[in-house]
Amino acid sequence: MLSHLTRKRSLRVVLGGTIAVLTLLGATACGVDTSSSATQSGAPKAKTGYDSKAPLAKLVPEAYQKKGVLTVATQPDFEPANFTPAGTSGIKGYNVDLMEAMAKELGLPVQWEKVPFDQILIGMQSKKFDAAIAGMTDRKTRQAQVDFLDYQWAGTVFMVQKGNPKHVTSKVDGGCGIKIGDVKGSDANRLVDQMAAACVAAGKPATELVSFPNSSDKNLALTSGRIDAIFWPDMAVSVIQRETGNKLESLPVDFEEKVYLGMTFNKEETGLRDAFVKALDAIHKNGEYDKILKKWDVTVIDLKTPGLNLAVK
Repeated sequence: MLSHLTRKRSLRVVLGGTIAVLTLLGATACGVDTSSSATQSGAPKAKTGYDSKAPLAKLVPEAYQKKGVLTVATQPDFEPANFTPAGTSGIKGYNVDLMEAMAKELGLPVQWEKVPFDQILIGMQSKKFDAAIAGMTDRKTRQAQVDFLDYQWAGTVFMVQKGNPKHVTSKVDGGCGIKIGDVKGSDANRLVDQMAAACVAAGKPATELVSFPNSSDKNLALTSGRIDAIFWPDMAVSVIQRETGNKLESLPVDFEEKVYLGMTFNKEETGLRDAFVKALDAIHKNGEYDKILKKWDVTVIDLKTPGLNLAVK
């Protein structure tokens, strides 16, 4: 996403990853109180209270039992993964539903924190957040900073203006001299570097990356012609076409394999991480995982065998 998995289903985050992609959260059964006052991040304040009778409550480390709430970061600009609907302050999306379904198994309500994508890893390392779920692409380099619990995967496409005026192709040297936009902190830099190297080797102008603070700005830049293409998760093409008035079209990215997207945990918090491994397994077995993916029409992201730090590069 995507780190950005490929990050507004508006799918407004790149799948950082590429997805960024390739970079992707509403108030559901785990107790977000949408009628209460907002936190500094703008997300509604969660009710607190550890439920010791929850199915997997005994797996929760004592510190989190005492805290009584799980603080989870996301950048809510990527529909249908994690987004704030217009005129509201809450966060919705399949990432929200998945996280809250897992947290419910553990007996913990979720307090959502709205965070710029490029600040999520920093906040995770400093323990400002207990977990994060924002369509972040699992990469070996990132595994040195946080642990990934990979729960979905995603492919990447180019989105270009209708008619493809810059004649972008799916090949690694198919976008020489063009400007590609993505969210700051996403995985797009890696892909653009590949494209630029291939173009220079062929004696053509290098591809250029232009960074934006969020997906909304990136998408506007594309529709207005300030950039020539963006990376986008394959499962969210219909969302961006709808939100941009059908001004865009997609084409595959042939040089990028599907990537794992994961929720992240501080590397010292292995107890909480392992509790979520069991919770993810539980919602697979009880059907909640499949139910949520069908609800948001994103069954294409279904990762049959989730796991920790699955990326090998």
